[in-house]
Amino acid sequence: MIPAGRTPADSARAARLMGIALGTFRNRKAWEKLPPTLNRPGARQRIWDDEQLLAAVEGRPIPPLPDTPHPDDLLDIEEARLTIPAGQRPTEETWRSYISDGTGPRPDRVVFGVPHFYRRTIPAWLASRPGRGAGGGRPVGATDTRPRDHSHDPRHQLAQQRLDHVRRVLAAGGETRAERVARELSVSRRHAERLIAQVRAER
Repeated sequence: MIPAGRTPADSARAARLMGIALGTFRNRKAWEKLPPTLNRPGARQRIWDDEQLLAAVEGRPIPPLPDTPHPDDLLDIEEARLTIPAGQRPTEETWRSYISDGTGPRPDRVVFGVPHFYRRTIPAWLASRPGRGAGGGRPVGATDTRPRDHSHDPRHQLAQQRLDHVRRVLAAGGETRAERVARELSVSRRHAERLIAQVRAER
């Protein structure tokens, strides 16, 4: 998590501060003396707090980070998933398919190549999510009575394009495998299975 108002720093920034080549920095001994990263252990990209990083390199006391959650904290994909109440929380695979196919919340920022969401984005997405769960398919406090028009929503358009593709594949006949649909649409196998089942249910 990148706390609100803090400046993130990556491995390239750390290497520059330490006066070493980035390739050398990838050696574990080069970064053992640095403060803990902001993101989860084992994450693809190491991200530090810039102020803490500079203090460590200069040999000064490491300033503390905020310890109170803030709506503008930036969460990576897994951190965002874990903020969802347990009864509504999708599996990691399903959550990533939501993000990739546009049915999940849209990342607010990409930090050093890693998608991040503001903490406030996730409950807002849950409240407006259709179907079971918080919001019941309508935002809290909505007063309109007619069905909402989603035809201009890019996520709705993408979902319709994918369904149209599956309809064409099924109409062509022959065996339709989820692996093929997943590959052609760049979605997870589970999402491809859902698309195929949805189109078959229309018949």
